[in-house]
Amino acid sequence: MVLVLLLKLLDLMLPELLAIKSIRKNGLKIETDAKKLSGRVIIVGTAGEKGNDVINQLVNTKKIDLKRLEGRWECYQMQVVKSPMTGVDEALVIVGSDKRGALYGMMHISEMMGVSPWVWWSDVLPAVQSSVTLPGRECNIISKEPSIRYRGIFLNDEAPSLTTWTDKRYGGRNQYFYRQVYELLIRLKANYLWPAMWGDTFSADGVGDSLASAKLADKYGIVMGTSHHEPLYRAGSEWANYYRNDLNYTSAEAWNLYNIPGQEGYHPEVNKEIEEFWTESVIRNKEFENICTVGMRGENDSTLPAADDPPRYADLLNYIINTQKGILKDHKDTNPTQLVIYKEVEDAWYAGELYNKDCMKQTYAMFCDDNWAYMRTLPTLDQQKQIAGSGMYYHFDYVGAPKSYTWVQNTQISTIWDQMSIAYDYGIEGVWIANVGDLKPMEINISYFLDLAYDYEYLGTAGHKRIDEYKFEWAKQQFSRKDGSGLSDEECKEAANLIDRYLDLETKRVVEHVLYNTVDTCSDMYSIDNYNEALIILEECDDIMKRTEALWAKVPDDVKASFYQLVYYPAMAVPNVLKIQIYAALNNKYAKLGLTVANKYAKLCQEAIDLDNELFDGYNEKMPGVVESGKKWSGMISCGQNYHIGLQAWDRDSGKLPDLMTVNPESSSEMQILVEDITDSFKNVVTEGETKLPTFNSVSDETFKIQLLTKGSAYKFKATADKWIKLSTKSGKVAEEKVIEVSINWKKINKDSEGMIVITSGEQEVHVKVEAKVIDNAKLEPKTYVMTHDYVTLDVANFSKKVDGKGINNQGKLVKNEMIVIPDNGKYLSTVRTSSSTITYETVDDLKNAPYVEYKVYIPAKGEYNLESQFNPTSNLIYGKEQLRYGISIDNGEIDIINTLVKDYLAGTWKQGTWAADIENNGRRSYKQNITLDEGIHTIRYYQCDPNIALIRMTLYKGKLATVYGSPAESTFIKN
Repeated sequence: MVLVLLLKLLDLMLPELLAIKSIRKNGLKIETDAKKLSGRVIIVGTAGEKGNDVINQLVNTKKIDLKRLEGRWECYQMQVVKSPMTGVDEALVIVGSDKRGALYGMMHISEMMGVSPWVWWSDVLPAVQSSVTLPGRECNIISKEPSIRYRGIFLNDEAPSLTTWTDKRYGGRNQYFYRQVYELLIRLKANYLWPAMWGDTFSADGVGDSLASAKLADKYGIVMGTSHHEPLYRAGSEWANYYRNDLNYTSAEAWNLYNIPGQEGYHPEVNKEIEEFWTESVIRNKEFENICTVGMRGENDSTLPAADDPPRYADLLNYIINTQKGILKDHKDTNPTQLVIYKEVEDAWYAGELYNKDCMKQTYAMFCDDNWAYMRTLPTLDQQKQIAGSGMYYHFDYVGAPKSYTWVQNTQISTIWDQMSIAYDYGIEGVWIANVGDLKPMEINISYFLDLAYDYEYLGTAGHKRIDEYKFEWAKQQFSRKDGSGLSDEECKEAANLIDRYLDLETKRVVEHVLYNTVDTCSDMYSIDNYNEALIILEECDDIMKRTEALWAKVPDDVKASFYQLVYYPAMAVPNVLKIQIYAALNNKYAKLGLTVANKYAKLCQEAIDLDNELFDGYNEKMPGVVESGKKWSGMISCGQNYHIGLQAWDRDSGKLPDLMTVNPESSSEMQILVEDITDSFKNVVTEGETKLPTFNSVSDETFKIQLLTKGSAYKFKATADKWIKLSTKSGKVAEEKVIEVSINWKKINKDSEGMIVITSGEQEVHVKVEAKVIDNAKLEPKTYVMTHDYVTLDVANFSKKVDGKGINNQGKLVKNEMIVIPDNGKYLSTVRTSSSTITYETVDDLKNAPYVEYKVYIPAKGEYNLESQFNPTSNLIYGKEQLRYGISIDNGEIDIINTLVKDYLAGTWKQGTWAADIENNGRRSYKQNITLDEGIHTIRYYQCDPNIALIRMTLYKGKLATVYGSPAESTFIKN
């Protein structure tokens, strides 16, 4: 085989080429002289004046026709040509509309060969094949243009993990490191990068040539940029180093004094030195392809003093940006410019009407999420008229208040689709960039974000229906092999499921933020007393870890490194961190009761802490598999236990291990009994007399538990019960803990019944009362939830009826609207929202045409009830309009429109409103109270009034719900 590689980037295809045995054995011939070509060849390059003579010759001899490629952005045409030139039998010709188009064409071959974009970054080793057959239909195509023009990532918050790893491997963040980043971006069909900037200077840190990293980016076709607070190609750390200390201010003071000439506080010497600083970087970087960040924030990513007055700040930004554009023009820099609307700049944009200022003409306006993957405000169509386009700065990693998260990825794929599809609907299609922290371990988040940006038409439009398909195909791309030696389809489905499940745990609450010692208030912890909340989570953690271990046993050796990084480590480490907190809470609970079972949970907690260290060491120094003796990623997971266990404050290294308690055994062998309850469960020790279990209900087929415990010595026990009461054990010896599981044999009773369990030990005797309630199935209908224990919790995906509607969108057009279910989304794994994200229903009258869903619930007794609705912690998209409203109607009654936001709500700040609490809890609660209902089946109808509000849970209850972090578990649902 001869490869005519006209872009001089042979190393980009090295993994693919070495996966072919004949090439591995005989080598590959690289030829640029058309006269020397023969046999079968692959030709890659661009055409035209700056293109290659070989491809131009094929055009001139009419062997290929590139008319459909002309004027397109980042496209490629792939075509098999018979006898393209003398001596050549057949050629696969890949022509790019530009450099990146040609590179993406090469990567299309890579995909057909079964090579993952993560071939190097996650050690996804391709199978070595005797030969490679490329499907004919895939070799004769013209690619689509990317949906989003600029698509990329931001390496941020990179200490200690990325910095430790790169210092060890490359001696820093230099061209040797960035070569691997650029290749990954090309393989992912991305084109844009904000480089690491914590103490680094991208355009000065090259080895041998200070600009080596920038020059290499240009060679790979990567468009470089700088982050939201780094204008005119300058890294955040450069000003402090550049500042000459020749003024009567510190470097930070001088930076923050920049002002409009003639205004109070203007210091011409300050402006002059800062503008010289900007000018030098423009001269340095103007020859490379960039998006030039403009504007100005305070030094060290802080707030400028003028930001307190949005109109004044807008005027200052107008002057600053026009000055910066003048510098660019003076030095013939024609790169696009971009202002990032981050935090306080948002106020200048809206309240200061920055969008109407001259400075924004033909400049990109990049909007931002709230740093936690949910949108802040989005621009109106009018505000986008004079700008070059709109962008989105998204986060998979964050350092700041209310708390940082920098350990492993924690964003559900469905959330990325939900929020970025809303951004797209509002015209955000110029630039997408995601803060990816250390890059690893954020792999599937990065893949989906960039794939969505490249092909929004497929993955974005009605994309909630393709999320499961995407996750399965992504797992296959990493773990299956062309030669069949990798994981099977079923095993890949399980791998995707395990990724889902650890991300679901992170979605309930970022596990680094769970604090065992807040268990009484449940502010940062699942309840161990109410609704079995923490114990259900503990069971989920155990199941995830057991299934991960089971799948790990089936992973071949040459797949182990990739599987460890992408599945095993996070799917073991995330639930294990949760177990540390839950075990600690149980240890403290039982220790305060003086029960020796507390020591069991102290041991389990310590074992989980030890496992965390073992997993940490495994990733860094003992990576399984066949890559670099397990040390390739040494230091990449440097966020130790103070970074990912029990964060006490916003500081990302404020973590603290639990304080465990020890119970010294007494000499007593007295039987100690705790019984399960719906609330205040296992809380009060019983040694004699009578206690009771919760009422059993026939539709739920429940099981409740009795714990037999001790404060000291072991003892024997016996348990007896009525014939219709089933006990999992009836006798035994209690050294530390025994559990009796109690259930009902419903075949032996046909009416409400009462019975008794008698537990004896020596002279001790405890009576446990049992009540069983038989619910008449004739009263129930299909798709109905049944209330028991004075509450009924609904999975919002289980509606009994869905009605489509229509509404006026933000373009003034009447369009169809419907309720959709986003799978595996939110803390309860189902989300309901409208298909349109640009329709608002202001009044009850407007809701006559709106879509809705209905839920049926069976209420066992007449009474007064309350309805708690929970939502994803989204924010209002319209600036200054603090409302995210929904409508509720009971039994076709009047519609009550309820606003979920408080008056002073502001996304992204912990200083006011409820955003900080909402975002940490990953949910927001709202209530409709004092609903009088008779016994029987009732209908709850739900409407969405505003865009970007998403329903995740409903609980109808009598009286008051007990303290709980999330909600009671889903109630019994009669399917049919």
